[in-house]
Amino acid sequence: MGNEQIVLGMDVGGTKTHAILADTKGRLLGQGFGTAANINFVTLEQAENAFADAIGQAQQQAGIENLQTEVAIIGIEPSPEPLHPILNKAAKPGKILHKKEGECSLVGGLVEHTGVSLIAGTGSVGWGRNKDGKTHVTSCWGIIGDEGSAYDLSRRGVNAAFWATDKRGPETKLCQVLCKHFGVEKVQDFVTPIYQNPDIRRNFAALSRIVMKVAEDGDPVAVDIIKEGARSLALIITTCAEVLGMQDEPYRIAATGGLVSRGGWYFDLTQQEVSKKHPQATMVKPKFEPAVGAVLLGLKELGIEWDKSIVNNMETSNSKL
Repeated sequence: MGNEQIVLGMDVGGTKTHAILADTKGRLLGQGFGTAANINFVTLEQAENAFADAIGQAQQQAGIENLQTEVAIIGIEPSPEPLHPILNKAAKPGKILHKKEGECSLVGGLVEHTGVSLIAGTGSVGWGRNKDGKTHVTSCWGIIGDEGSAYDLSRRGVNAAFWATDKRGPETKLCQVLCKHFGVEKVQDFVTPIYQNPDIRRNFAALSRIVMKVAEDGDPVAVDIIKEGARSLALIITTCAEVLGMQDEPYRIAATGGLVSRGGWYFDLTQQEVSKKHPQATMVKPKFEPAVGAVLLGLKELGIEWDKSIVNNMETSNSKL
């Protein structure tokens, strides 16, 4: 690699850690993944292992023998300071900067500094910046909140099965499909596997796929859950925009996270709900993932503008990762 300056961008969430190495021309050199490293949800040791795995994989793919980075941008909600020792060991950054994951999502998704980002994955986050540089965040409270997220959809779906079983709620195909998923005869029999799962946050959130599929098959209870989730995501977006005074502008929303980043029914429902309040607002599928957004922020820190050449290099190299 010669004396080329290297930037490390990291997106650190509640279920996975994504690291990308890039050069100052915007070429993405290697990427790696680890398990959850958000120290709100996992131990420091688990987070350190996830960082080491993600950075190590990225270094290996990039073919860099002795990794030394100019700047490391860490997109994470809590302060990453406890993780600085493992960062210094694995990537030897000249500078470490903490950015909110919503900012990395916005920049990666839109390749712009202004707008709103929606993260709808395991959790849910709305993050925005207006043209005056003011920022605001909505949701991002973890499993007690995070309405409209995969965890929330799963919670609502499993609870609907509980209510149907004890006759508090209407019948739903969720009972049958969840029993099949867990390989049991009765709803009561999958309670223990749920609560005793060693990684309940990630694995419970994965049940949202079942809720979505049952809704797509027309089950009224599941359909209501999905529609309520879309209303919740729209409220996250529109509230963030209104606090920033953007409600009368044609602002864009970077739709990131596994539930919406590829478009689809949930994306469309959320857009419909947003349009009811903010007709000029437009949800878009992200141009790049949040970890690439972190790289872009790292390039900015080095004084490098996001010109057409940088973006083209990112697009070309991203497709090869």
